[in-house]
Amino acid sequence: MNSENLFMKCKACGKEVSKTAKSCPQCGEKLKKLSVIHWIGFVLLSLFVIGLINTPDENEQSSSSEPIAKVSAKTNVQPEVAMPADEIQFISAVEKYVSSFREAKNELQQSALRDQRKNEIAKTISGRAVSSWVGKINQLETNTEGKAILSIRISPDIEIKTWNNALSDINASTLINKGSSLYSSLFELSRGQQVEFSGSFFSSQTDYVEETSMTIQGSMRNPEFLFKFKSVKPLN
Repeated sequence: MNSENLFMKCKACGKEVSKTAKSCPQCGEKLKKLSVIHWIGFVLLSLFVIGLINTPDENEQSSSSEPIAKVSAKTNVQPEVAMPADEIQFISAVEKYVSSFREAKNELQQSALRDQRKNEIAKTISGRAVSSWVGKINQLETNTEGKAILSIRISPDIEIKTWNNALSDINASTLINKGSSLYSSLFELSRGQQVEFSGSFFSSQTDYVEETSMTIQGSMRNPEFLFKFKSVKPLN
């Protein structure tokens, strides 16, 4: 047997001492030995560490299952209702000039763009009356007389609406009278609900159909077109 295995160094004085000795013969320091309990504890601790290393990471499990969750969620989304061709053309004609207007260098160019938009809108709805258009309710309220104020968004930038006050509405009569069949059809609807609607726009020398914004900026970037609603019904 190798003699080195029979000795150990004293931690106090550094002299070699027999492993069987209970104290150092040189300095008298007591020699500490690992008991059976200590060895068992050391083994258990080692097994615990090994177990932690081999345990699957929960984050990895969740990330691997995430794509499946996303796919299943998408299948539950209700498809958008198809828009009529004239509505698609109308939206395209209006939104085409939103970005162009922002890039215009001066008011002369902005005015020219508004004239161009007018001509394109005229090609999409020559009669100004439309049927079965699709959008989402953006505003549904009443004025002081109890008449309904309605606004429907057909794209992120475009709204179709009634006037929101009786004074502005004197000639157009777009506000929806309480007790009418149209008013009753709105009774169970709410903001954000998708609807199908029909009615007609109003004539305008500036935009072909009347737009209610106070400035050219609003008219071209976030237009609000005045509309006489004939029917409105829910789609969801």
